[in-house]
Amino acid sequence: MDAAIDSLATCTRCGGGELRAARVRSAFWEGERLVVVEDIPALVCAACSEQFYGDSTAIVLDLLRGDGFPAERAKSVMQVPVFSFSERMPSREEP
Repeated sequence: MDAAIDSLATCTRCGGGELRAARVRSAFWEGERLVVVEDIPALVCAACSEQFYGDSTAIVLDLLRGDGFPAERAKSVMQVPVFSFSERMPSREEP
């Protein structure tokens, strides 16, 4: 983790949460594909769960995106269910 981000004591989003070092995962859209990156070093707020990344972490994430997340380099594949928001909405009659 970068020294600048390590010096943060409290969350700048909620103002009260203590930040703790953690490894997180995040999802990214690459065109029509959803990809997940695991083991990302971050500081995570204990109160609101906001995640903060150091400069070197952001650079590595940008490099992964720039590579296009090639499928042959994935460490595993997960299946993700897809839901429709509009199917849960009550139908409205259009004028």
